[in-house]
Amino acid sequence: LSLSRQRQRKAKPRITRFLDEQLWSEVKTTIDTMPRETDREREHYYRVRWLFSLLYLCGLRISEVIQNTMGAFFVRRDSEGEERWWLEVTGKGEKTRLVPATAELMVELARYRRENGLPPFPLLGEHTPLLLPIGGRPRPMKRGVVHLIVKEVFNRTATRIRERGDAQSEIVATRVESASAHWLRHTAGSNMANSMDLRNVRDNLGHTSIATTNIYLHTEDDQRHEETEANHHIGW
Repeated sequence: LSLSRQRQRKAKPRITRFLDEQLWSEVKTTIDTMPRETDREREHYYRVRWLFSLLYLCGLRISEVIQNTMGAFFVRRDSEGEERWWLEVTGKGEKTRLVPATAELMVELARYRRENGLPPFPLLGEHTPLLLPIGGRPRPMKRGVVHLIVKEVFNRTATRIRERGDAQSEIVATRVESASAHWLRHTAGSNMANSMDLRNVRDNLGHTSIATTNIYLHTEDDQRHEETEANHHIGW
């Protein structure tokens, strides 16, 4: 019976819905070349940049972006006395996890907040949404709207690649057109898995387990923050 059960188990399929290094670089170039001549264009540019930073550096789901607030950022000292920022995220299944807020992420947060007339760092418990609508009062954005923002960037990237006019460019452009916001979470996970302890990747992304033996594994938060800081970058 045991052997029969083992034969029936199927290996989980490999993740294929992610952006490889070259395509991820193309997406960042698209964002970096967005117009920002007017106040509205600037606001849109910095919002897109902040959104992609959240999705990639934190590996967040769209639902986690729109449901959490900037007041969930907090700072604490590690065992060496160094101050480290964290983001407390309530995600799928109402589960809460702590995501390392790396130095890169905090620079992007401070830039985004300044562009919106806010002090660089949030206060604990602040109700400002993680992502803000352009103009109007600060309120959580709709899931569909955030998806459209991400798709617009992917479509612009596809157009820019397709303009090169060769067969390979058409293949790459078609691939990026099919991408969604969740691809960024897979891209983040793929990058972290290449250079980090899988237990840290699991905890960063809020996965339940790596395997059944994970109930016996424990990772110290400070070490997880240090490894994320050292190995997971966006490189704007």
